[in-house]
Amino acid sequence: MRSFHEIAFRLRQEWKNIRYLVAPPRLPEIPFAAPFPILPSPHSVAAKTTAEYRSQINHYAAQILQHRFPLLGFELETGPEIDWRKDYLSGKSTGTEYFRRIPYLDPSIAGDHKNIWELSRHQHLVLLAQAYVLDARAEYLQEIATQLESWIAANPFQRGINWASALEVAFRALSWLWILHLVGDRLPAPFVQTLLLSLYRHGLHLEANLSIYFSPNTHLLGEAVALHALGALLPQLPRASYWKNYAGAVVRRQMDVQVQQDGSYFEQSSYYHAYALDMFLFHAVLEPPDSIYRDKLHKMAAY
Repeated sequence: MRSFHEIAFRLRQEWKNIRYLVAPPRLPEIPFAAPFPILPSPHSVAAKTTAEYRSQINHYAAQILQHRFPLLGFELETGPEIDWRKDYLSGKSTGTEYFRRIPYLDPSIAGDHKNIWELSRHQHLVLLAQAYVLDARAEYLQEIATQLESWIAANPFQRGINWASALEVAFRALSWLWILHLVGDRLPAPFVQTLLLSLYRHGLHLEANLSIYFSPNTHLLGEAVALHALGALLPQLPRASYWKNYAGAVVRRQMDVQVQQDGSYFEQSSYYHAYALDMFLFHAVLEPPDSIYRDKLHKMAAY
C-alpha cells in the first residue's frame, strides 16, 4: 500500500513530466568556460601520464573512431551511422514515443535495453576527450561532436528508450560534464550551447524523476550525485542552485541510510559497494563533506 506522501510525490513528478512533454524547456545563450576549476586540470594530469597509458588510450580511441565499441563483454560494431535506440544483438529498435510508453522491459519489442543504454552512457566519448587532451588529434573532437549531435537528434527530450531510466540520464549527464571539462574549450561555441541546453533538460528530467520511492538505492544515489554535479559545475543554469542544494541533501542522506556503521554498503554486494564509494567520493570532490560524511567515507574505503 502506497502512502499519501508517495502518491502525492509521484503525481507531482508526472505533472512535471507532462508539462515538459507539451512544452520542452528552452535556454537562452549562457556563458561557458572550461575546464571546470573545481576539478583537476586536464593538462596537469596529462603531463603525469605514462607512455603505456597514452598507448592504451589511443588504441581504444582508434576503435571508437571506427565505431567499434567494447560493450558488456563483447565488441559492438555499429557501422557508419549509429542507431542509438537499437539493440544491435537482436536487431530490435524502438521509436520516439513518450518515455513512459516505451516497453523497455519487453525484449520481444525493445530487445535488451542494457545494450542500448550502455552505449548511450557515452563513456567512450569521455575516453575520446582524454585522447584529445593527450594527443590533440582533430578527428577525436570531430567524432565527439558528431556522435553527440546524432544522439540529441535521435533522442528528443523525454522521448524514447534512452529517457526511460533516470539513472541512465544521470550517467550520460556525468559523461557530458567530463567531456566539457576536458575539451569544452576546444569545441565550437554553438555546439557547446546545444550541449548545455540538453544538459539543462537532463537536469530537469532528473529533478522530476528521482527514484525516491521507485529505487532508493544505487539508482537514487547516482541520480542525486549527477543532479548535484550539474548544479555545482554549471551554476549559470537556471535551476543550478536548487539542484546543488536539494540533490546534495539527498546524497548526504543516502550516506546515512545506505552505508552501515562498519562502512559496508547495505546491498551487501562488492560491486555495488565500489559503485557507491565512487559516487560518494566524486560528490566529496565537488562539495567538501562534514566530518560525519568523511568518517563514513573512510570506513567505506577501508571496508
